[in-house]
Amino acid sequence: MKLSTCFILLGSTLIVPASGFASTWNDNSVSVRYGTEFSEAGVGKDISKTIFNFTHASGDKYGTNFFTVDNLISDKKDLAANSDDGAQEIYGFYQRTLLLSSIPQLKSEYDPLNSLAAFGRVDYGSKNTTFASRPRKYYLGLTMPIPIKTGFWNVGLAAYKENNHNGIIGKEVEFDTTWAVSSAWNVPYGPGSFGGFINMIGPKGNDGFGNKTKTETLFRVSYLFDVGSTNIKIGPAYEYWRNMYGNDEQLDGTHGSKGNVPMLISQFKF
Repeated sequence: MKLSTCFILLGSTLIVPASGFASTWNDNSVSVRYGTEFSEAGVGKDISKTIFNFTHASGDKYGTNFFTVDNLISDKKDLAANSDDGAQEIYGFYQRTLLLSSIPQLKSEYDPLNSLAAFGRVDYGSKNTTFASRPRKYYLGLTMPIPIKTGFWNVGLAAYKENNHNGIIGKEVEFDTTWAVSSAWNVPYGPGSFGGFINMIGPKGNDGFGNKTKTETLFRVSYLFDVGSTNIKIGPAYEYWRNMYGNDEQLDGTHGSKGNVPMLISQFKF
């Protein structure tokens, strides 16, 4: 059995039963992000993108659900295949956590360990460029919260598996299994909230062109202000992406494998 199949089967033990859990809380939002200095590996820099997002988070006595999906629309510096229009990309993921303490045999007398959770995450994406990426990513690991007075801050460690498509050479690419570490947070501060995440993925073997992949780091932070008593938030954000998609930025003549992007975000919660 391939490792990717094992990841799907193991992850399903966390994901499939989630539909039967009664939510004790839930949170939904739609947002728009905009920036003019995006980069794309193998394409270049200073690409304008408008990104529409939907995010759902909910929790029950067993753990949490998190689902988010982006519709990314590029300007003409990042062209769609056989077109003069900018590319479009859909990218999203679903993550389910399961508190280990919800299993009686795993409940600990040491309280911090009772907040430890197993998680499974599945990412899917598609982009209509000549490269025609179709990433399929699988995470399986452990996560736990860092105790803070308000808001949340989580850290996680996982095994990671990825498959993708390289349309330039017409080949499906299966990467090696590697490690991934992540952290996400959202903390109320002043008139708004400070949020963000960092995700690091280790080297995953060779890419479709035979180049060795490098450790990938994606980091995003934002400070969103509350707009009066509405459910609207607006504010600035910043994204840093090193060795994008695992590409060695030193080998990318377009300089697109490293991103430094200031953005504006508008968000509505419901």
